[in-house]
Amino acid sequence: MKILVTGASGFIGSYLSRYCAQQGNETHLCDNNKRGQVDSFIEDILKIDGTKFIEADLTKVEDLQKLDDDYDVIFHLAAINGTENFYTIPYTVMEVAIKSTMLLLEKYKESKTKFVFTSSSEVYAGSIQRDQSLVPTDEKIHCTIEDVMNERYSYGGSKLACEIILNSFSKQFGLDYQIIRYHNIYGPRMGTKHVIPQFVLRAKNNEMPFKIFGDKQTRAFCYIDDAVKATYELSKCNESGIFHIGNDKEEIKIIDLAKKVNLWYNNDDEYDIRDAPRGSVDRRCPDTSKLESLTSYVPVVNLEEGLSKTIEWYDKWFDENGTKGLL
Repeated sequence: MKILVTGASGFIGSYLSRYCAQQGNETHLCDNNKRGQVDSFIEDILKIDGTKFIEADLTKVEDLQKLDDDYDVIFHLAAINGTENFYTIPYTVMEVAIKSTMLLLEKYKESKTKFVFTSSSEVYAGSIQRDQSLVPTDEKIHCTIEDVMNERYSYGGSKLACEIILNSFSKQFGLDYQIIRYHNIYGPRMGTKHVIPQFVLRAKNNEMPFKIFGDKQTRAFCYIDDAVKATYELSKCNESGIFHIGNDKEEIKIIDLAKKVNLWYNNDDEYDIRDAPRGSVDRRCPDTSKLESLTSYVPVVNLEEGLSKTIEWYDKWFDENGTKGLL
């Protein structure tokens, strides 16, 4: 197969690009590198036969001319993620998601390209806030933007808008597409603006008392290797629609996650409990039974193993680079 991965310098995009290339596919990596970078991880991918890097800004019509016309599958991951970004650059978050999606659809309107769009569990935030019984969450529950005045929803709102755009495009023009709603994917090289790397940095610096925003909130984390394998396997299925990718086996309280990170550094258990950020849901855990019925997906990397790999990687990263220069 000939595959295009957008947002390929980013976290999930880079791992997915590597996995696609390792399966023997001709794989084109596309990114504008405004947040990501062609580092040693990307350079190693580009050593695999059939890989190519295309530097392009997919919000610009002229840059789309750099892309080939004959991809079998497009994995569209180009987006701005990271909770901090939702609050600081909310308009840019929405612009990148919506413009790039619409321009790609226009470019490949006449082709038979399969379009795999990566959405997020954030689209459920408002619904889950109102009804905790919706967790574990399946793909059929209502999506709710609880407060359009809360800039946190710039990300979830942009993803939901793109889902509607995809479905509308398919109804009008025809489109073979899948929507993947990722649930808390983590691992090495995920950037510095997510909860696990931020916990690592603060634990590494022995922050005491250790600040916890929303101690009783829970998340079910899925290791990156499991997520990209599931994404690739799902793309080979003929089934269209919305699918969850995550790990429903190990839902954990945020304070217990912090304790695991602090234990790695042998830090004392002393915590400063604060309110969760406005709009942040109390629980998040996917129902992945639909994915499991279509693929061989079973999470292989448990939280203890994945967290150890991630902490070890970030411990070294922060020593060498500080907090700058990564996604």
